[in-house]
Amino acid sequence: MMNRTLKSLSAPRHNPVWLSVLALISFLSGAGCTRTEDFTDDSSCRLLFSTDTLSFDTVFATVSSATSGFVVYNRNDAGLRFSVTLAGGMESAFRINVDGQSGTTFRNVEILSNDSLYCFVAVLTEESGEDLPILTEDSIMFLLESGIRQTVHLEAYGQDVVKLRGCVLDDEETVFTSARPYLIYDSLVVDSGALLKLQKGTRLHFHDRAFLRINGRVEADGTPDSMILMCGDRLDRMLTNIPYDLVSGRWGGVLIGSGSTGNRFVGCDIHGGSWGIMTDTCNSAAEDIYLIDGCIIHNVSGDGLQLNNTSGHVRNSLISNAAGNCVSLLGGSNEFRFCTIANFYPWDLSGVALYLANVSDSLSFPMSRAEFVSCIVTGFGTDQIELQVNDSIAGQGPDLVGNYRISSSLILTEDTLNARLAGNVWDLERNPVHGSGNFLHVAQGDFRYDYHLDSLSMARGISSSSALCPTDITGLQRPDTLADAGCYQFSDAH
Repeated sequence: MMNRTLKSLSAPRHNPVWLSVLALISFLSGAGCTRTEDFTDDSSCRLLFSTDTLSFDTVFATVSSATSGFVVYNRNDAGLRFSVTLAGGMESAFRINVDGQSGTTFRNVEILSNDSLYCFVAVLTEESGEDLPILTEDSIMFLLESGIRQTVHLEAYGQDVVKLRGCVLDDEETVFTSARPYLIYDSLVVDSGALLKLQKGTRLHFHDRAFLRINGRVEADGTPDSMILMCGDRLDRMLTNIPYDLVSGRWGGVLIGSGSTGNRFVGCDIHGGSWGIMTDTCNSAAEDIYLIDGCIIHNVSGDGLQLNNTSGHVRNSLISNAAGNCVSLLGGSNEFRFCTIANFYPWDLSGVALYLANVSDSLSFPMSRAEFVSCIVTGFGTDQIELQVNDSIAGQGPDLVGNYRISSSLILTEDTLNARLAGNVWDLERNPVHGSGNFLHVAQGDFRYDYHLDSLSMARGISSSSALCPTDITGLQRPDTLADAGCYQFSDAH
């Protein structure tokens, strides 16, 4: 039988001819097969529920949650009548909708035999004044005509947050702590001359299209066991087994402005944005703009790390799964050591793992250094390195034009005769494992990724020296020589 709760979204236009035809069909059908539904008060007849406890993921206090719900089934051969009551009434943090109607109490609700209806629930928690999440509970009671009482339990953890709307930080120094998450609307701007310090464990949740713009300077100091989080503000689920946290494009990203220098990102987890970290193209390569160390930049709908005519160092970091390029370098002076650059983006992939260029829109940007040592560069297909590098630029010496090199790395490319790519291991199909097989878990339909090395990975033991990065992204000690390429040193513990 069709579910009784389904309703038309819009009223049909009245067509006299069709109305007459439908009326005739209805009359003829009703004359021959009218169904008489019997309702029972037999105490052995019960309702069934798709869940006995409806749990919400952590919700931000004073911010209404997304709607969740459950199904109420009548598997009996007779109809059931009952009342539905939200135990907490109007004082409850929860709001319910039963069979298309909102309220706290519903009487004479009916479900025909072998039919069902939907209950939808949302929650809005108040501020608790506490730093840790506080459990909020209630229940929905179903009282059948037989006197049988059945319940579905409701629970949610409400988290107090620091809300920022269109915030511009212009103090000499501002410190964000890990006590409570920061919920950012519009954007968060670090003004010229200002410094934002992010302590370990700080959590920044950005609303749709909000981003972090750095005109001054940021010092983010996370640790392997207490990383700084930058992600979207949707804590619920897109599908039952897919949280929004696994979906890209949920917020903007980090933008380093043209006048900003000396930024430090250590132990940061940046994911789910439209991009990861991006620098303005007018940055000068004369001094270090950034240090990225022990960071994860993952699952973005644009470029993961876009460095335009800038300079800095990236170490011990994972840059993975970008619809654009995982790493995109335009000119400048940039060094990468022990980085895993892997593009297994599951949706509309248009870029590669590594893109190097010294020209854009007919403008030249000298590339004085683009060095990759003990890295992994791989992804789908047969080539994950794209080069748009001219060998000469008018008025520039040859050493400052297209000076790039990859060494002691595992790379997926068809450009095997390029002398600047010598001294590497090729990620080939004939290897014991290749591509995604180098890692413990890549997608396999659940959109979850684990880029720790597989025991057979060709990245193992190919690094010449770990002197500059003696520990991996998790803090695991590397051997002095013959360390594993990429941000993870292999361990039997994974």
